[in-house]
Amino acid sequence: MQILKFNTGREYTEHGQRIVATQLETGHIVLVDLDRHIDLMLQAGVDFNQADILQAYDHAWYAFPEDIGLSYSEYYDVVRQLRDA
Repeated sequence: MQILKFNTGREYTEHGQRIVATQLETGHIVLVDLDRHIDLMLQAGVDFNQADILQAYDHAWYAFPEDIGLSYSEYYDVVRQLRDA
């Protein structure tokens, strides 16, 4: 699993806003916002880099696990791996 970690610099906590993300085989990106306690999936087609992920997050380009035949159990397995990374 390729993981991208970055800090947006936004001051949500004393740590800023830490983001951890991975791209699924479908092209969708699973993202965890560690400081705001948010996890979500971005639509396929978002490039796997900090700028594009942040733009998609800010503009709510979200998808749902069932959109790609992913069970919520499988989705939260990925989320747990990202939180632990």
